[in-house]
Amino acid sequence: MKSKILKVTFLHSTRTRFIASLTLCFSGFVLADLRSEEAPHSSTSLKDEDIFGKQKIHDIHLKFTAEDWKSMEPVNGPRPGRGKNRSFLQGPEGGRNGIAAAFGITYNYVWADLEFGTRTYRGVGLRYKGNGTFLSSRESLKRSLKIDMNQFVKGQKLAGMTQLNLHNSVRDPSGMNESIAYGLFRKAGVPAPRTSHANVYVTVPGLHKRKYFGLYNLVEDVGSRFVEKQLKVSDGALLKPVTPNLFADLGVEWKSYNQTYDPKGKLSGVQKKRIIETCKFLSNSTPEQFANGIAQYFDLENFANYLAMTVWLSDLDGILGPGQNYYLYLHPKTQKFSFMAWDQDQSFGQFPRGTQEQRENLSINRPWNGRSSFLEKLFASDSFKSKYLDSLRKINQSLIEVSELDKQVMELTGLLQEFIGKESEERLETFKKAGSGKPYPLDMGPGYREPVQITPLNTFVKARSKSIDDQLSGKSEGLTIRGR
Repeated sequence: MKSKILKVTFLHSTRTRFIASLTLCFSGFVLADLRSEEAPHSSTSLKDEDIFGKQKIHDIHLKFTAEDWKSMEPVNGPRPGRGKNRSFLQGPEGGRNGIAAAFGITYNYVWADLEFGTRTYRGVGLRYKGNGTFLSSRESLKRSLKIDMNQFVKGQKLAGMTQLNLHNSVRDPSGMNESIAYGLFRKAGVPAPRTSHANVYVTVPGLHKRKYFGLYNLVEDVGSRFVEKQLKVSDGALLKPVTPNLFADLGVEWKSYNQTYDPKGKLSGVQKKRIIETCKFLSNSTPEQFANGIAQYFDLENFANYLAMTVWLSDLDGILGPGQNYYLYLHPKTQKFSFMAWDQDQSFGQFPRGTQEQRENLSINRPWNGRSSFLEKLFASDSFKSKYLDSLRKINQSLIEVSELDKQVMELTGLLQEFIGKESEERLETFKKAGSGKPYPLDMGPGYREPVQITPLNTFVKARSKSIDDQLSGKSEGLTIRGR
């Protein structure tokens, strides 16, 4: 039987491989032979804590056939129509959201073999991922990747996980924004992915022989397993909204909400009803009704902590800006929404909205960029505003220690520099600028006519901490970014 399975592994047609693998699954042989990870009770089985940690750097080797490597390349399809109430960042109905999707770009999973350290996993699904980061790196070999362990071989896992993300940090030359920002969110009690780093090598016959693509951020996927581990609950609704008009009233039919809230899994009728009900209340309530009723719809402690940390980080690529890059979770028992952090590569004031001075001194009382009727109502509620300011005060005075963050940056700089240098001299030079403490220009790719001035993480932290302290004490009002 083993020789038959090896024959299946090296077939060149993805369709044929899938059918063959599926057939073997039903006969009860494939999982034992196609994946090398030991049984769950083995003392040598990988656990997720073996994967994540700031000081962990893994070796990942991806092997493709020439056919699969070529077919993974995205093609530009038709752009989705705009329609009523559609965000410019929304993709086709039933498809993915984001600026890449809005440009008609779709990603295709292909079959690959994955070597993670000394372990080999056959028939892993690989595709490109990202929006602005993909557009910025499309002409490069180093693009962000999504790993799906059981896309083709059902039940296959790596350290208990079915999906992982490899982020190229093209808009974060330091390569450490995500790991540090997510750690801060978790310290504040907000669910956020765990991270580590990985050296990624690629083999494609006739093109690449274990070619070094670069150092990536290895990021935990937000899905059902993530929710169960962080919230100790299941059967809720996980959503990834994309809209600048969060909780707007879009009518009574679920189809009007589906693309905007992008559910990660099938929703029950009760869950759909609760989402619509929440939108109608928050959109149509008077200020008094809103203030008195918001606690029925949100975990207010979670929301205050999430918003406070987002404001502290001047993260203008999320709920404070275009309205993307976070998750909502509808708890199955309380029927309340909570927030989860995502996509922090341009946190620490590095998303190019307004000036650097405005991002460092972003107002804590009016932090959103553009208009947001939901946030306007929220900040008009004295009870919520007080809870949010208390959270911000706690974050600034005790949770975030400037000296400790400085230490983290220095440790990560020393750890990552060797591998960054293997990518290119240019990449190493930019990395050194990111750690210099001085503002530096960064080419953001398509859509930006000139490089954007970026303040290094540790420099931003010192300036931001002082600005928030001054605003909390009444010495300063902060600065507001009005236009998009």
